Amino acid sequence: MSAPAPAKIATDPVAELARQIYVALTSRVYSAAASAEAGLPQPQALAQLSFSLAEAFYAEDRDANPVTLAAAAAARVPTRFDAKDLDLGSLQQRR
Repeated sequence: MSAPAPAKIATDPVAELARQIYVALTSRVYSAAASAEAGLPQPQALAQLSFSLAEAFYAEDRDANPVTLAAAAAARVPTRFDAKDLDLGSLQQRR
């Protein structure tokens, strides 16, 4: 018998972006540290910076991305609904 497929875990897009930023930051900071004699930042500080950058990116993306703005505008378009749209005759029919 084959093993069951692993369940897909819902991921937070901010956390995923923060993870990618953290990996990039740590690889740059610690690889450059071999040649520099300056103090290295703590990994926790880099993680906090990564989350701050990811949250700032998504906040700005909501405000400035034309695709996101168009989708939000389309969601806010009111739907016209009049009494003539109702099928009141079906209420009178016996079932």
